Amino acid sequence: MPASAATANRPMTPAPMIVATAGHVDHGKTSLVRRLTGVDTDRLPEEKRRGLTIELGFAYADLPDGTRIGFVDVPGHERFLRNMLAGVMGIDSALLVVAADDGPMPQTREHLAILDLIGVAELSVVVSKTDRVSPARVAEVGEALRQLLSDSGFPAISILPVSSETGEGIAALQAHLAARSRARVPRPGGIGFRLAVDRCFTLPGAGTIVTGTVAAGRARVGDLLLLTPRGTQVRVRSIHAQDRDSEEARTGERCALAIAGTRLDRAQVQRGDWIVTPDLHAPTQRFDAYVRPWGDATLRPGLPVHVHLGTADIGGRLTLLSETIGAEGGFVRIALDRETALLHGDRVVIRDHAARRTLAGGRVVDPFPPARHVARASRLPVLRALDEPDPAAALQTLLAAEGCVDMQGFARVRNLDPAGLDLGTARRIGRPDCAVLVSDATYDALCRATLDALTEWHRREPAAIGPAKATLLQALSTRSDRPVVEAVLADLVTSGAIQRDGAALRLPEHTPRLSEQDEALWSRLAPILAESGLRPPRVRELAAQLDRAPDVMERALMRFEAFGRVLRVAPNRFFPPETIARLAAIAETLSAAAEEGGFPAGQFAVETGIGRNLAIQVLEFLDRIGVTKRVGELRHVVRSIEDALG
Repeated sequence: MPASAATANRPMTPAPMIVATAGHVDHGKTSLVRRLTGVDTDRLPEEKRRGLTIELGFAYADLPDGTRIGFVDVPGHERFLRNMLAGVMGIDSALLVVAADDGPMPQTREHLAILDLIGVAELSVVVSKTDRVSPARVAEVGEALRQLLSDSGFPAISILPVSSETGEGIAALQAHLAARSRARVPRPGGIGFRLAVDRCFTLPGAGTIVTGTVAAGRARVGDLLLLTPRGTQVRVRSIHAQDRDSEEARTGERCALAIAGTRLDRAQVQRGDWIVTPDLHAPTQRFDAYVRPWGDATLRPGLPVHVHLGTADIGGRLTLLSETIGAEGGFVRIALDRETALLHGDRVVIRDHAARRTLAGGRVVDPFPPARHVARASRLPVLRALDEPDPAAALQTLLAAEGCVDMQGFARVRNLDPAGLDLGTARRIGRPDCAVLVSDATYDALCRATLDALTEWHRREPAAIGPAKATLLQALSTRSDRPVVEAVLADLVTSGAIQRDGAALRLPEHTPRLSEQDEALWSRLAPILAESGLRPPRVRELAAQLDRAPDVMERALMRFEAFGRVLRVAPNRFFPPETIARLAAIAETLSAAAEEGGFPAGQFAVETGIGRNLAIQVLEFLDRIGVTKRVGELRHVVRSIEDALG
């Protein structure tokens, strides 16, 4: 088990509060951070030349009472709003800075709207540059800000006047931030590690470095993680958390991870990528979200947009799921131009195609919506259930809406341990590692459908034992509800309502048999397959040896497959189940011995001695039946051959 998962339930002190600045350009955000931390976060030559923040800056302050706070300094210019969004999307606390001489400006309003739309929990407000104006002007700006905050839906917030030049008000701001830090409620962290990459660079002696705020979980030095969406495996060489060397990175911390990997290409790592535990590597290119429009923005079907998720900025296209999206918001589906990593509850901001205006913001509800069209009347109750923040309430509401819930899928999209979920009185079926919750009505209906499908198979194929498990599942389910149907099928097998016969499934009363001619052919064929080792002959080669036409031989092999005596691995090759089991055992050995947890096809070809082309066909077959999973160029064993064929 990865260290991050093994230590997830240990008690730990809260991570220091991370505060992102916000506000119009040239309102003194960077000067204020410098006054609080002693660090100039404008590090780029162009930033120093222009006196303008372009990229994200990071600094830490040890306040007089010992409280440690991290700051993310963001650009205020509208041209660099995408960089601002990368800095605030994973932050729960913000510091809105408004210059006393200018007062609230356009980016003040847009930044404030973004913080509201993505649900930032803590907001502090500063009136800066007070040394440049009269006390009356400071009071006037403070009143304008109170009105703006009220109009934006924020509760009454203390407004602190400061001067970064003279230091006036800095002590009061430090005390305010320290009090906020002590009183804050840390954001819940999931069981699996997630870090959204906002910078990547190299350092001599350290190699590739990625930085970001840890969205969930823990990672320790030596952990094997994945760079997603590419699926590249990396090892954590060292950790710098909260500007200090550390053995672990925790939820809520600003971290720099030194990573290494045999297939890691620094040039491919970019802002918007994620570093995650392997179980959370599930790239998606579409998702459903709940969003609220900003101002008079109108969301319409087919609208091309910029979508900000984590630290990524990705093009996409909008579809309305709610009939209309009013001021209170509604559900939308977004199809992205490329894959990314998402989980339930992740924040999203939508801007227009020209990236000039913020349109809406909200949260991800379903990172893996069904590919097939679902009627709005059926989909909306499911989305409302999924949008429930409390997992136990969401489970019960979802069960009422759909009748069944895939426990593993539900837990993964919320980054939870399925064993810790409150199931209420729901019926739980299936193996522990792929349990499903079902209502009584749904369970009875699926049992009837499964038995009816098997009865129909026997009617059409009276000579066959029965279908293979994968064939029956394909006839019963779509990709989205397959785990539910598989769990019901497993329950029926356990109860004896359906029986296994080799690799086939049948009703207990069904007694198939091969014809005398087929049995005679099998008596000649079986020794040939047994003596061929791990490389059975092709169909045409078997046909030649047994003096049959190739098409006649193929049809006979298909009948033998129906009886579970062979498995069709490729169009021109049939393998005995025992041979597939031996090949799967080799794959399992290679996977267990691999430092990265997976093995390439070439290594499998060498180890089995069956040649590269056939090795790839075998691995693709193992992928199809769920024994192996391809991640990049490697195969990982994720299931036993007994489970897959049984």
